[in-house]
Amino acid sequence: MRAPLCLLLLVAHAVDMLPLNRRKKQVGTGLGGNCTGCVICSEENGCSTCQQRLFLFIRREGIRQYGKCVHDCPSSYFGVRGQEVNRCKKCGATCESCFSQDFCIQCKRRFFLYKGKCLPTCPLGTVAQPSTRECQERNPSQKKGRRDRRPRKDRRLDRTLDVRPRPPA
Repeated sequence: MRAPLCLLLLVAHAVDMLPLNRRKKQVGTGLGGNCTGCVICSEENGCSTCQQRLFLFIRREGIRQYGKCVHDCPSSYFGVRGQEVNRCKKCGATCESCFSQDFCIQCKRRFFLYKGKCLPTCPLGTVAQPSTRECQERNPSQKKGRRDRRPRKDRRLDRTLDVRPRPPA
């Protein structure tokens, strides 16, 4: 008679603990692959804390959010290491891929990369490369008009210091 009573108490305790187990689970307790790399995980929101070297990527869908621990942040995000949490943060609105909030390495459509920034048009003195969506400095042969950008008096000084004989005029 003691065995059925112990079994009944064990089942009652397990049922009582079930909601607690669903709220937070430690690494290795199972939920399939949803909690890989997590220290704290829930079925409703995924990871809320990751193992030390991983980044917490929070995917938002409407008012819901779901956390996942990743080695590398996905496209349009960059990793920020912190004392307590490493997070994936979104790149700027015009940026497809970035190192930080202020430095893009690839721009979204209709924007051109120039010195880490995504611009709608390339600045003066540069040429847009449509295949890479980058602004590149113009070659001297591409520049229109002036061949030498130094002030005229510097060019005159070079001519006066030139010791080579000049052809007769």
